[in-house]
Amino acid sequence: MINNTNRLLANSLTYSGTLPLIASAACVYFSVRYFDSALIAITYSAMIISFLCGIHWAVYLFFAEKCPRNLLMTSNGVALVAWSSLLITHQSIAIALQAVCFLYLLTLDLKLRDVGILPQWFYGLRRNATMIVVLCLAVIAGLS
Repeated sequence: MINNTNRLLANSLTYSGTLPLIASAACVYFSVRYFDSALIAITYSAMIISFLCGIHWAVYLFFAEKCPRNLLMTSNGVALVAWSSLLITHQSIAIALQAVCFLYLLTLDLKLRDVGILPQWFYGLRRNATMIVVLCLAVIAGLS
C-alpha cells in the first residue's frame, strides 16, 4: 500500500511530466518560433509512451495471472508504434498516432484497475494526465 507522501510524489511527478507538452502547446499557440515545438512534443511523447509501456510490461511480469491481456505483447507493440511515429514526416499524423497510443494505454489502465491491479487513485491520476497530454497534442496538431 502506498503512503500519502509517495502518492503526493507520484502526483507531483506525473503532472510535472506534462509540463513539456503544455509548454510546447503554448509555444505553438503563441507562435514562438525559436525552436520546433511540435518536434519537441512528438519526441517527448514517444519517450513517455515508452515509459508507460514499460510500466505495463512490469505489471504483467508481476501480475500475469490477473492481467486481462498479454501486456508484454501490447506494450511492446504500442512502444514500437510510438517510436515509428518519429519517422512520419507529417507532424499532425505523427501527433494523432501518439494521441491514440496514449488513449489506448489509458484503456489498458482502466482494465487493470477493474481487475484490482491498479488502485483507483492511480487510474484517476493517469486519466487526468492523459487528458492533459491529448489536449496539448490536439492543440499542437491543429496549429502546426
